[in-house]
Amino acid sequence: MKNLKIYVIATVFVLVLLVGTGVLLTSGKAVGQSLFGKSFAEKELRNYVSSVMRQQLNGVSCQPVDTDSNGYVSCDYTTVAEPETTHSIECSAWGLDGFLNRGCKARSILPVR
Repeated sequence: MKNLKIYVIATVFVLVLLVGTGVLLTSGKAVGQSLFGKSFAEKELRNYVSSVMRQQLNGVSCQPVDTDSNGYVSCDYTTVAEPETTHSIECSAWGLDGFLNRGCKARSILPVR
């Protein structure tokens, strides 16, 4: 009987842990991206432009939420060398996908028909 009680407690603990993790990943993504997404992506953009492109940023603007669930958000930026030219790029989003994806990449542009 004592082993059964330990087994039930362990099973309940594992279930609560799994369900809790699922809830945090699902709702945490939406809430977390709304709160931290913009600053996280802008930090990734600043690091990318300074280290990879070796340019100074003039202005930065990133979307806070990953709407297409690819782990990246859309960002626009200007550089000190070209203040009149706006460049578009995608940078990693806040959340599980964003921690797996790091840095920035070229924005996917779909053809218009």
